[in-house]
This record gives sequence, structure tokens and C-alpha cells, in this order.
Amino acid sequence: MAAELLDRFRGCMLGVAVGDALGMPVEGLTRDEIAESLGEVREMIAPERDHFHCGLSPGQYTDDTEQTLLLAETIIEAGFFDVERFASKLADWGRCWIADPSKNRGVGWTSRTAIQELLRNRPWQEAGLSTPTCGSAMRTAPIGLVYHCNLDLVARYADQQSRPTHSSKAARAGSIAVAVGVALSLLGFAPPRVLEMAAAFSERVDRDFSRRLLIIKELHKLDPAEALAEIGTSPTVVETVPAAFYCHLNFEPEEALITAASSGGDTDSIASIAGALAGASRGSAWVPDRWLSCLEERERIEAAATDLADVAARICPGI
Repeated sequence: MAAELLDRFRGCMLGVAVGDALGMPVEGLTRDEIAESLGEVREMIAPERDHFHCGLSPGQYTDDTEQTLLLAETIIEAGFFDVERFASKLADWGRCWIADPSKNRGVGWTSRTAIQELLRNRPWQEAGLSTPTCGSAMRTAPIGLVYHCNLDLVARYADQQSRPTHSSKAARAGSIAVAVGVALSLLGFAPPRVLEMAAAFSERVDRDFSRRLLIIKELHKLDPAEALAEIGTSPTVVETVPAAFYCHLNFEPEEALITAASSGGDTDSIASIAGALAGASRGSAWVPDRWLSCLEERERIEAAATDLADVAARICPGI
């Protein structure tokens, strides 16, 4: 695989993690609360003592990156995407934080409930909840990386990886949009075209989600605070994913993540998805050293990116 393409794998996986870690300490705060205390979130910082992530340190990530790595390592171990294996890995991961709640880094209610169902031996086809949150969209980047040569497979597997935890049409459409966006960004498509194609593929599952995603094209003349208020920044997938695409379309990568992390609401997921898109598009050179120097498990993340590239080289030879 060409060095430039390999670097885009690294950039994508590092983008997921640095976005997650940057947004982590202010997740759940409003934009005004963030502005009043920090101005903008430009550095890796620790959460306040009364924040629900108060046990984490600067540069540590949340369940967004944990689940992305679980999906990546599932693909690496099998040499392809295997939903049965992924559901089993999710269950094993859940068993760890159920036994020791201190290991729970903000797992959302939908994922938590679905994983508990998996642990009760519920089939993965039945375990997922029909809630329109972003828990499957935030972890789907490895699908886009590995299957980038076949967008139909990207969409199919992004949909499938959502179902063990998130079975709603909106959640599945959000997972498809992010995975397709990552694949097209990796291939060098311009962000506006990436948005259009991501919306087109997500429309196959949920027209309303696709419409909400395309609306961001109309907001580029607005002040970012006004635009993100219009889009919304809650954990619902019809807000989180469009907010991340908005940041990717309208800012250079570092500023895109800063804008995402400063937007209020589900800041870690918005910045993580924006980081995945930026890294797949631009590689890793844009990621500031001040973020990488304290990033948790950087070596594991970069190793996963390299191994995903090896799998992709077998699935997509000649690209």
C-alpha cells in the first residue's frame, strides 16, 4: 500500500481518538458553559471534579474510541468484518465494565442495554434498541477504511455493525453516512462530494436522516455557533453526525475538531467523527503534537491503523 494511503489510515484512527479526547472533558456542557469557562477547547484538559468523566486525565478517550478499536480489532483478527465476532467482542467488553464500573467510560444507555442483552445470550439480530442515538455511527470508521473500494459493501457492513446495539433506521443511516464518508475521504474526494454521497447511501435506510445531513450545505454562510445551533449537538444521530460533517466541510482539520469540541452537547462524538473524516482525507500531519503527546494508547491506535491497512490491501488490491 502506498505510504500516503497508509498515512490516511493512521490519520483517521488518530483523528477518532484525538477528537474524542479533546471533547471528553466538556461532554454534556452547553456551548455557553464551555465559552464561559474555557473560551474554546483547544488543548487536552482534565474534566472538572463534578463532571461524569472526572476519573479521566487529559488525553484519555471515552467509549467512542474504545468501541472503534473493538471494531477495528475484530476486523483485524478475522481478516474481514464478522458481525458475530463483533457482537461477541462487545459482550466481552461489557462484561469488564459491568464487573468493574470504574472501567465504564461513558457508555450510552442504548449500548449498555443492548450489551446486557447480548450477555443474556440474546441474538445480535434482536439485541439492538430502536433508539436514534449515535453510538454506532461514532465507531464505524474502520468499515469505511477496510472496504473503501466497494461502497455497497461499506454501506452493508456499516448497517450490520450498527444492529447489535442500535437498530433504529436513523442510527443505521448515521453509521452508513460516516463509513461512506470515511471511504470517500480516503479516496481523495472533496468534502462537498463526500457529503452528497454519504447522504445518498444513508437515504437507502432513512430519508429523513439523509435530508437532515444535506441541510448543512445551506448553512455555510452562517456564523458557526448559529449553524451548529441550527443543526443541534445532542447525542441523537440526526444532530451529531450532521454536526461533525458541518465541521469537516467548513474548517481545516485542527479547527474542525476545536469547533466540534467547543460546540456543546455530545462534544466527544462530534469531534471524534469529524476527526475520522479529517484524518481519512488529510492523513496524520495535521494532528498537533500537543495532542498526540498525551494521547492515551497512541501506539495501540497506530498499530490498529497499520493492521487495518494490511487487511484493506487484501480486500482492495491495487488501490
